Amino acid sequence: MSERRVFHASEEGTVEAASAPDAASGRERTVDSMVFSTHVLSLNAAALLQLGLIEDPEGGAPERDFEGAKHIIDTLVMLSEKTRGNLSADEERLLSTVVYELQMRFVEARG
Repeated sequence: MSERRVFHASEEGTVEAASAPDAASGRERTVDSMVFSTHVLSLNAAALLQLGLIEDPEGGAPERDFEGAKHIIDTLVMLSEKTRGNLSADEERLLSTVVYELQMRFVEARG
C-alpha cells in the first residue's frame, strides 16, 4: 500500500488529517481517499503475514502469530456484521470472500 497518513494537531488542539505524497505517483493523497476495499485487502495481507503465508516485506523469514491472525480475522467478522446492508455488492462479496478464505487458511495453518 503506497498511501501514507499524516496527522497534525490544529491550533484548537484537535487532530486533523493532512495530505501526503503517494510514493508510487507523487500525487497528493488524503486519508479520505482510502476506500473500503483497500482497508479489507490491507487487513487480509496482515493476516496472511501473521499466518506465515507470505514473506515479511522486510525480507525476514515468515513468523507465525496465530493470536494476531485471529484478532485480524475477528475484526473482519465484526466489520462484516457492523456494515451489513451498507456495502455495495462488490464490497460485500470481497469482505465475505476474504473472511472465508482467512478462516480456512487459519484452520489449515493451525492443523
